[in-house]
Amino acid sequence: MGNGFRPGPAPTRKGRRQLFLVTLLAIFVVLLNMALGGKVSAMVRDVVAPVSDFGGKIGTAISQSGYFSSRRALEAQVSALQDEVQQDQLQAAAFAAVEQQNASLSSLEHLAQTSPGIAAPVTSSIVSSPYGTFTIGAGNADGISSGALVLSSGGFVIGKVAQTQAHQSLVDELFAPGAQTDVSIDGAAVVASGQGGQAMAQVPHGITVTQGDPANAPDLGDRPIGVVQHVDSNPANAEQAVYIALPVSLSSLQFVYVTP
Repeated sequence: MGNGFRPGPAPTRKGRRQLFLVTLLAIFVVLLNMALGGKVSAMVRDVVAPVSDFGGKIGTAISQSGYFSSRRALEAQVSALQDEVQQDQLQAAAFAAVEQQNASLSSLEHLAQTSPGIAAPVTSSIVSSPYGTFTIGAGNADGISSGALVLSSGGFVIGKVAQTQAHQSLVDELFAPGAQTDVSIDGAAVVASGQGGQAMAQVPHGITVTQGDPANAPDLGDRPIGVVQHVDSNPANAEQAVYIALPVSLSSLQFVYVTP
């Protein structure tokens, strides 16, 4: 039984002859180099050395050209420009915020002409509190006392100051759930009950109430607390359900006007 091994083909006569000639040539070159005192190896070095020098010169030329250093410098410039653009964007955003604040303050100027008071920043969310309260960044050290009225830029009463600290006050919203305010709508004296974000008043059917009519509060200097947003005049009900809301979004208020 065979073991599967097959010997490779034996060298041909031509292959043996070529190997013999190459060996003789190598011996001849070595003997010639010895006879000439190493001149053959010197000639080989003379041929190889320029090639090696040429490669080294290429590397030196690339290094001296500043290609890699220029690329690093370019990358540094790009990074610096990106940082500069980011800073410009931040400054633009800050400038826009300041402009918006200035616009909010400017919208309160006309109130100071008719009512003494101060502008105060809103320091907490008006719409997120479940108690119908928010805080402002002014207090008793700024001349604010409990009971002071808090107005929007349109002159609508948003709430009343409930508690004060040195530089902060707590405000109760007029539209807080359960809050009641005496108002007059088209000559009808009714009570507006807060429902959180709006109020509702019961008005007799004989009184014509239309959307957009103001609801003024006699006890608050006859200032408006909102406008009629919707009227449910279903004759099956004893009275009309009049819904009152502010003509401005409370969440957009940055400053309010506080007057005694």
